[in-house]
Amino acid sequence: MRGINKISFPAKWTAAGSITSETAALAVTGRDVATVDALAATKTVKLSPLDPGPYAMLLRFRADGNADIDSVLEMYAARGDDHYSRVATLTILTGTQDTDTSTIHFIDEISPTNEDLIFAAVENIATGDNHVASYYCRTLGNDRFIFIASDLDSTTVFVDVCWLYE
Repeated sequence: MRGINKISFPAKWTAAGSITSETAALAVTGRDVATVDALAATKTVKLSPLDPGPYAMLLRFRADGNADIDSVLEMYAARGDDHYSRVATLTILTGTQDTDTSTIHFIDEISPTNEDLIFAAVENIATGDNHVASYYCRTLGNDRFIFIASDLDSTTVFVDVCWLYE
């Protein structure tokens, strides 16, 4: 990955949570911490780094249902108790590679849009062809991240994170 000179190991995947209900992208008046924290747990996955100082995160997604079903995730970031800003919209496509169960599959394609320019050096790894896709981005000092599904065509989307430290 571009720009990473050294990474603390072992870097491992952590299941961050799941989304089972869609909601519209956050309105201008709905991006403060209190409003975001009040969203139903079924509508969000919230991430916070394990320790101060993560350099970047690698994300992967899983979903139930059939192959070639897409969903749209809105990714927001904040620093401390500040307001959230959308940093990306991720359209994800379900592949056929099973996870630890035959009813949940890895996402094999991630198509980002609405990437925020201050969230520089975001790199998309969209493999397609029924492999495991991942999305790499630097945290740039943000210590709070949330995902909501503005379009959920699977019953459940799971978010996994691998924190990368320099």
